[in-house]
Amino acid sequence: MKKRNIGFALAAVALLGLWYLFRPELLFVKTTVNEELPGMAMDSASSDGNAPATLLSGTFHSVAHETEGSATLLALPDGKRILRLTNFRTSNGPDVRVYLVAAEDAADNETVTRAGFIELGKLKGTEGDQNYEVPENVDLDTYRAATIWCARFGVNFATAPLMPVMNEPVPLYTGEFHGVAHETRGIATIYQLPDGKRVLRLTDFETSNGPDVQVYLGMAPDADDNETVTEAGFVGLGSLKGTTGDQNYDLPGDLDLSQYRSVTIWCRRFGVNFATAPLAPRQS
Repeated sequence: MKKRNIGFALAAVALLGLWYLFRPELLFVKTTVNEELPGMAMDSASSDGNAPATLLSGTFHSVAHETEGSATLLALPDGKRILRLTNFRTSNGPDVRVYLVAAEDAADNETVTRAGFIELGKLKGTEGDQNYEVPENVDLDTYRAATIWCARFGVNFATAPLMPVMNEPVPLYTGEFHGVAHETRGIATIYQLPDGKRVLRLTDFETSNGPDVQVYLGMAPDADDNETVTEAGFVGLGSLKGTTGDQNYDLPGDLDLSQYRSVTIWCRRFGVNFATAPLAPRQS
């Protein structure tokens, strides 16, 4: 009799453990959300420069669970970036999260864990439009897929590969030059082009002449002297095309913009910082 009671107790513990792991009451509960874009209604996004800019977008394909909808990465007027799920529907499950994955796509579980990911938060609903804020330091050239992930069991519900969908250049970072060794004025802006390339554009630009003047992207957030540029590190974009006027410089395709956050006009012959523009996420 005692053995029988012990058996019942062990069975009860096992059932309790299975209930805790699988939470069957959650598997059949659907939650619906309907979030608008932060700070604006979807139908009020106007053409006055306050509309969000679409950076990347993709459609979900099912992996472990049937899922549908779109994932769009947007740059908001205040400089923040969000991943927005629209016309979204998936299965319920325990501890489901939204990930940005450092891969172009993921058709299995191993790709997500092997490539690496950044969590944007718990899934807000199994159905409906919803927003997830993307940290400022996330490099969108690296994290190119959105995955719905069950953290408890390590399962990829579905993934949306994210691709550029722009019809015009989208400003990513911008800053204003301040003179260091030479008086300089103008704006430096990094744009993402519709073909996926990125360029640095100088507008309303004017500086002094000098020998062997170069355009650098610096790893320091700003530079008021020469030493900051050389000690922090930089990448050269080419010789300065002109001392006055608007001009463009191509950025290397593998450049991590989270590491290079300023533009410096640099005299290579004498090691002099003419001027620097600190770059910040585009505000409008």
